[in-house]
Amino acid sequence: MRSAIAFLFCILMMTGAVLAQTSMPTTRPARAIVLDVKGEINDFTASQLKRRIEKAKAAGADTIILDIDTPGGAVGAALEMSRLLKREGTTLNTIAFVDPMAYSAGTMISLACREIVMSPGAMLGDCAPILMSQSGGLEQITGAERAKIESPIVADFEDSAERNGHDPLIARAFVQFKLTIHYVQSPDGVKRFVYPKEYDRLIAEGWNVVPGVKDPVDDESTLLTVSDTTAVALGIASGSFESIDDFAAARGLTIIDRYETTGGEALVALLGSSQVRALLSAAFMLSIYMAFSKPGTGVPEAIVVFLGALLLGVPLLTGHASWLEIALIIFGIGLLAAELFVIPGFGIAGVTGIVLILAGLVLTFVPSEAPGLPSGPESPIGPRIVPQLPQTRDGIKEGLLIVTTGMLVSLGLWFWLARYLHKVPYMNRLVLNTVVGSSPEAGVDLARQAVDSAWPMVGSEGVAATDLRPGGMARFHDAIINDDRNTDVISDHGFVAAGSRILVKRKVGAEIVVREI
Repeated sequence: MRSAIAFLFCILMMTGAVLAQTSMPTTRPARAIVLDVKGEINDFTASQLKRRIEKAKAAGADTIILDIDTPGGAVGAALEMSRLLKREGTTLNTIAFVDPMAYSAGTMISLACREIVMSPGAMLGDCAPILMSQSGGLEQITGAERAKIESPIVADFEDSAERNGHDPLIARAFVQFKLTIHYVQSPDGVKRFVYPKEYDRLIAEGWNVVPGVKDPVDDESTLLTVSDTTAVALGIASGSFESIDDFAAARGLTIIDRYETTGGEALVALLGSSQVRALLSAAFMLSIYMAFSKPGTGVPEAIVVFLGALLLGVPLLTGHASWLEIALIIFGIGLLAAELFVIPGFGIAGVTGIVLILAGLVLTFVPSEAPGLPSGPESPIGPRIVPQLPQTRDGIKEGLLIVTTGMLVSLGLWFWLARYLHKVPYMNRLVLNTVVGSSPEAGVDLARQAVDSAWPMVGSEGVAATDLRPGGMARFHDAIINDDRNTDVISDHGFVAAGSRILVKRKVGAEIVVREI
């Protein structure tokens, strides 16, 4: 009997061991993907981050590490990225690795992550909203205007602090001037950030300044900006590591991929710069002049479409343009074409078309405003009707300056090309090149070409065979064949109706310039 009981007991012990072993969860290192957040923060950066997070989730990552190196950027884009990170932070472990800086919008993005890690010497902070002047300097924002801009920023910083275990008071110090904050600890080691009034009371009760930290941490004359060592001492950052790989090794993270900035993304950033867009604007308007002056060749028209796609496509990606700008420019070109090719003369339709094209180009320089800001999309007035924020007004100023400069440059280039086109390499094929032939037929052809190049002569009178808008066909008498024949001409005074008497004013290469008489 005892043997049977012992045997059953052994069976039960072995079964329990097997069940316990099979019920133990298997663990694996957290799978992390590194996402670049580098350069100026704009709406393209925000949409890029959203795409990359979705891609990382699809790849099976449970941790994302933001490799942050930014001087700051647009408030609206930073708010969007912050809210995205806080939403994703409920299911993903979000970590900001600051190397070597995360100023302004970069600090907002970092605080939205569940954890901040920094490289040696990295800097974080200086988040007050600023306005860049046209000269490249800083414009002061004061009073009610500053309060309107600061309000959603401070609210976002405080929300991030509460979510991720930081003191909301230290979060406010990143954004607001005229705050004095001390960092103190009780005799039993409890640490707190306090204002001066409470600081005096706690010191009197036996509290002390936290060792190794500047006192006060921040005063009324500065915005809080901290190095990696100070950030760790204040509890803002959890540690300092030489690289993301060192941090991952210390935490037992497995980096399965890195989403770095691609060549295409770098190209979008380059094409979105003010200098490049100024050149594109000049080339775009020059190609419009050429398309309407010499219609039908196809080359200027193709250039108009290509440059228009660049001028509108890049701002669409960076958030500086919407379908409104596209509609304005397309409708403006349509009105201008109708004025030149359908409606006689040059009046309201042509002027309206030019104004719409210029307005559409200018508005591509106006940044979007985040929901919650005074004149953002949630405002009843909207940012593009009555601009109120300084960023919006500054974008309009920049757009006016660049588009006006581009228009003047394109006009200058057009006049230069009209005068010297026949001297430009690869363009002189439009002008007769004399070729010496050895046969009688070659001599006859050469003579005919010489006569054709001189016909019609400057001062010759003829008739517009078609409407000149301003290019078209005209009929002149040819003494060689003792008959009239047609040739391409261009009017120097806009529209000329078919059947009107015209005069050859000048000839530039193969181009015949006429005027109605």
